[in-house]
Amino acid sequence: MPRPCGMFRPPMRRTGRMGTMGIEKGTPVLVAAVDNDRMALLALKGILPQLLPAAQWLWGVGNADEAVAKALNPETRPRLLLVDVSLGEATGVSVCRKIRVRTDRVMLLGITAFSVDTYAERLAAAGAQGIVSKADIPQLAKALRTVAAGGTFAPDSVASVTFRTAADAYQSLTDNGTATPTVRGTDAGDDGAANRAAKLGAKESETLHLLSRGLTYDQIAAQWGVAASTVRTHAHRAVDKLGAHSLAHAIAIWLSN
Repeated sequence: MPRPCGMFRPPMRRTGRMGTMGIEKGTPVLVAAVDNDRMALLALKGILPQLLPAAQWLWGVGNADEAVAKALNPETRPRLLLVDVSLGEATGVSVCRKIRVRTDRVMLLGITAFSVDTYAERLAAAGAQGIVSKADIPQLAKALRTVAAGGTFAPDSVASVTFRTAADAYQSLTDNGTATPTVRGTDAGDDGAANRAAKLGAKESETLHLLSRGLTYDQIAAQWGVAASTVRTHAHRAVDKLGAHSLAHAIAIWLSN
């Protein structure tokens, strides 16, 4: 997937001391990442010590299933997992959900090269502790330190979404089957809103229909006169709403209904 230029550009050196927000001095913070862009992984690994001095890079993978397996294995489990929200045929949302329903010992931070508004609420519902843009280095540093210390992080543009701590999200998912994000200024008990969220929109259904016929993201985008990333977003939303493990699984579910 094309990535915007300038991501993970090293921050300018600043005077003064930045705290680690409760991370015990001398204790390494094991950090891992899943991103299907190999260059993005390498860039993130390189800049991590500047963003989170206490960090120790554990691993970086491009496959969603591998990331889930490593995160759940006590021998390869990180303290903090950075999850790219767009992983080809999988989604960062599904990665977060699969990990969170099994453990509260991994802090999950969504990272994206696109608008955080698109994914924030779904990541919160999947048990993540925050989301941040890859291109905003100061915010990325703040998010890393906050989430690694056990807190939650939301950019100002998605301040209406309240991310839960790992423990609270795990409890909610295991008790209710889904972690419903708290949205300020709305009725948290609106069951109708939850039901509507579970239904596919017109574009999401059409995307699955066209993909099932063998069309690619680029071909669908050309038909609609939009960017391929827009089509990919519709597909990822469909995967999440259907609770599918992959795009192929989502198409199979859609075709069976």
